[in-house]
Amino acid sequence: MTRIAALAFAFASLLIGWQADAQTVWRFDRASTEVSFVGRRFGALVTSGRFDRYDGSFAIDFEHPERSRIRVTLDTGSIRAGSSMIDGFIAGESMLDAARFPAASFVSESVSRTAERSLAIRGKLTIKGITQPFVVTANVDGDIDRAKSGEALPFQALGSFLRPAYGIGREVNIVDDRIDIVIKGRLTR
Repeated sequence: MTRIAALAFAFASLLIGWQADAQTVWRFDRASTEVSFVGRRFGALVTSGRFDRYDGSFAIDFEHPERSRIRVTLDTGSIRAGSSMIDGFIAGESMLDAARFPAASFVSESVSRTAERSLAIRGKLTIKGITQPFVVTANVDGDIDRAKSGEALPFQALGSFLRPAYGIGREVNIVDDRIDIVIKGRLTR
């Protein structure tokens, strides 16, 4: 029985290692990537800004996207929306509460191809210690075959959440509840 268990463990380790080899680990190219947010009121843009500090890890399997894994973290105190007063308000206690919750994060649970160059990434978004389901639509702008060979991978991604689900700005009525998170840039190895 011990020999069978050892063989099963060795086979499982080999299989897991083989699947991991199909994935390539990528990171944001900081020189060309921007992580931003957009808030609207009755469809009109009323606020936007970006996060200066962020990190991401992308284990991408081009042939089998369902094996891909994505993790992104945003420094909530690094928000820039045009003026120090607005930045302070958004990072403040009634909005992101960056002092108590210095990071917001997204972790993928499933990745599926929706078109030749598009993915639906389902996972969990955590803001202010509250975790909710979150869906990101990602589109590759570059040549996937060249990216497989090591070139940077241009992309854009979009996901939206509702502020009340995370306890963000309950008393704020100058912006709709829906906030878009937009990431445009490149991934590199």
